[in-house]
Amino acid sequence: MTSSQFLLAAALAIGLGAAQPALAAGAFECPVRPVDQPAAVKALLPAGNGLDDPAKLNAAVGAMRAQGVSQGVIIDNLIAAYCPLVAGNAALSDAQRATRVTRFASQIARTVYALDGADQIILDVSFPPSVVAAINAKASAAGVSPEAFIEGAVAGALK
Repeated sequence: MTSSQFLLAAALAIGLGAAQPALAAGAFECPVRPVDQPAAVKALLPAGNGLDDPAKLNAAVGAMRAQGVSQGVIIDNLIAAYCPLVAGNAALSDAQRATRVTRFASQIARTVYALDGADQIILDVSFPPSVVAAINAKASAAGVSPEAFIEGAVAGALK
């Protein structure tokens, strides 16, 4: 499992309300194994706070895609560039650092794997654990994924 697949899985688990004791159990650390970063990719990465700028991230992803860089390499490189910035922020606790990197990983994975057309837009919506439990129960009873259940509920509410 690549670091991007692991962080994507962790981000999705957090998004669905699952506990993540591994993220909170120890001191926050960025992966020690460096990401294979071709010079052409490194040149396209936004520097510093540019990693928090969606327009610059989208431009970097677009430029890397245009050069034929694989989706996994794009994600790995962006996470590897972002993690040290978060790790160096002394104002954040280890749990806050883990949360920031996980959110970033989730955001960048959605950006990279997004549909090419603009016919769908992904919104991040946080729910308390009790609401997630209710969503999961109702989705299971309906035989659909929690995402499909939420999409249907919102579509029905907008009619």
